[in-house]
Amino acid sequence: MVAAGEYMTTIAEMPNRFSSSPKRVMDSRDEFLSKIRNSQIITYTLEYFTCCFLNDPRYLKAIQLRVYHLMENKRPEITQYLISWEDVPQNEVDDWLKFQSKVDAQMQEFLSELKGYSYVMEGTL
Repeated sequence: MVAAGEYMTTIAEMPNRFSSSPKRVMDSRDEFLSKIRNSQIITYTLEYFTCCFLNDPRYLKAIQLRVYHLMENKRPEITQYLISWEDVPQNEVDDWLKFQSKVDAQMQEFLSELKGYSYVMEGTL
């Protein structure tokens, strides 16, 4: 029994290796949604379009995710996913800067939706 003010600690053995090739979110959207609903932790890292000028706005180009499913008496299941600019259809009328802005808006929307599902944090474990 845990007394008031005391905290329980959970220890999980993390695997040394896991699949290094991420799945694309858009290729397996239903599987992705199922995994994040059942996960305890989601971590993400952000990638930006590069530009040679420092005063240009920074636009998101990709989000890499790791979904952790911690199971009792087992090693955690870790699945990697990726959503990137390649998943956003490009309109022939849009120039490159307009397309980058469109990608950034969709990535920001995806990230805000993701934060509603589970414990989500930027960085890696």
